[in-house]
Amino acid sequence: MKEFLIKVLLETQNTVYRDILVNEDHTLLQIHELVKKSFDFKSNELASFIKEEEGWDNDAEYPLEDVMNSGNPTIEKVVVKDVLSEVGDQLTYVYDYLNEWKFYLEVIEVEVNDTNSLEPKLLKRFGDAPKEQERDLNGADAQSILLNAMMGDEFAEEDEDLFKDPFDSGNMESLDDYEEYL
Repeated sequence: MKEFLIKVLLETQNTVYRDILVNEDHTLLQIHELVKKSFDFKSNELASFIKEEEGWDNDAEYPLEDVMNSGNPTIEKVVVKDVLSEVGDQLTYVYDYLNEWKFYLEVIEVEVNDTNSLEPKLLKRFGDAPKEQERDLNGADAQSILLNAMMGDEFAEEDEDLFKDPFDSGNMESLDDYEEYL
């Protein structure tokens, strides 16, 4: 049986990660529960795992619940060996769609063992995880999310100064000022 040592890095300003050990027959639901527990998240928010492939339109998303009726298998039905197989394989885990906590999972070691651990295990903690409820969207976050959705992620990378007022009017007080663009 293959076991995978996975680094789970939380997208935050500080370096915060956990190392977990899973076997090839564990489900993404089990990883979801372990990640929540290891970062001290206690809510039951919606979540998804995303397996990125070449070209974003080929990405596979495995939701906790298929609320959009996409037909994608839910995380309780997907086992690790279906999405991870070797060192360097990655998944993105998004928890709480409103606050969008993002975690990056990467296989850092693969071993073949005769033992079969019943549950995934937390092996290492590094950094203090922020409190789950501390991540609140403010006006700047909402503005940034909406502008990226309207103009694409490349926009923010191309010209950071324009991002503050993309229509260069000098009087952008709120996104409501630009209803004609929505």
